[in-house]
Amino acid sequence: MAVYSHSRLSTFETCPLQYKLRYVDKIKKEEEGIEAFLGSRFHEVMETLYGDLKIRIRCLEDLLALYEENWAREFHDGIVVTRKDRTADDYRLMGRAFIADYYKRHFPFDQSRVLGLEQKIFVDLDGSGKYRVTGYIDRLAQAADGTYEIHDYKTSSGLPGQNDLDEDRQLALYQIGVEAMWRDAANVRLVWHYVAFDKDLTSSRTPAQLAALKAETIGLIDRIERTTVFEPCESALCDWCPYRDLCPAKKH
Repeated sequence: MAVYSHSRLSTFETCPLQYKLRYVDKIKKEEEGIEAFLGSRFHEVMETLYGDLKIRIRCLEDLLALYEENWAREFHDGIVVTRKDRTADDYRLMGRAFIADYYKRHFPFDQSRVLGLEQKIFVDLDGSGKYRVTGYIDRLAQAADGTYEIHDYKTSSGLPGQNDLDEDRQLALYQIGVEAMWRDAANVRLVWHYVAFDKDLTSSRTPAQLAALKAETIGLIDRIERTTVFEPCESALCDWCPYRDLCPAKKH
């Protein structure tokens, strides 16, 4: 059985046809949304910032210069700006503001001790290795009281409510993986940095909630594995789908 990820599971839930084209047919697209491109550049800066902490605290000017360098080097013709009222340069400037706001809020970055950056996590959902999920934690840290923290950076323009955070699957799956890897991970806090709003949001999970999540995710994987007809599912997200030219609902 395939090894799944939160992104892979979410793609099936959003649109089974997009799932088939991406993960079954393995059709690669050069197209990349500007929002995802911006997110990648922000993550690179955060990885450098926290990766260098044991040596020095990078100044804001250095981080902004790194951001601009990476933006210019990685920018390509396949990047798509869907919103008609925005340009690629608008997003570049937004990224600069995100970095500056984050830097000012968290300096001198000693709120917790870094344990891993882009930490790869494996989750064995049923204990047999049949149902496996993998992913990468943006930043794994430990607070002064011993609590493990799973940090995730979000550059999106929407701010979720607490109920949405408390039902978030991705970081909760990572918590299962963290608890399996480290015996002292008795307390785990899930942390989202919504940098467009300069806000840090948190959530936590009980053992019962994690057990329910395992069962739900196993059920979703079983449903995916049983699926033979992958129908398109139209939504507001279609405008950001790189497979529009292959979709019977959108290719016209």
